[in-house]
Amino acid sequence: MFKKLIFASSIALIAVNTTYARDRDGFGIGPYLGEPTGLNMQFFWDKSSAVDLNAAWSWDEWLMLSADFQMYDYLMDMPREWKWFYGGGVYMTVANDGDEDNTLGLRVPLGLKYHIPYTIMDVWAEVAPALELAPDTRGRFQGGIGLTFWLW
Repeated sequence: MFKKLIFASSIALIAVNTTYARDRDGFGIGPYLGEPTGLNMQFFWDKSSAVDLNAAWSWDEWLMLSADFQMYDYLMDMPREWKWFYGGGVYMTVANDGDEDNTLGLRVPLGLKYHIPYTIMDVWAEVAPALELAPDTRGRFQGGIGLTFWLW
């Protein structure tokens, strides 16, 4: 059901308007594929900073919510469609069964984003080392790839 919803949403967002390029300075939404897999939203405050929100599921074991503050910059000699980003944020997981614990932690995303010319879409990939703080303190590794559809 969730995969069908993401697919249908993606097709609808592509059909909204792909005839001109949108600047990456508003609100975008799209799928996030990785561990965990879910939905990603971005709100740009200005040309170089954004808030990134995720709601993702880990193969029916738990739900993860995360919020990151991210800084963006252009790559040195690359075309303007390429940007890299870094940031910091928090995450929490909510277990679906009694065998898993709910967790709370910090994460540090680092990634690369490509704006597809003449479209409203960005493709990106990130890695996010994380530090789980509760119930135990231990290192984690999060990451994935995503597609953002810029709505405004």
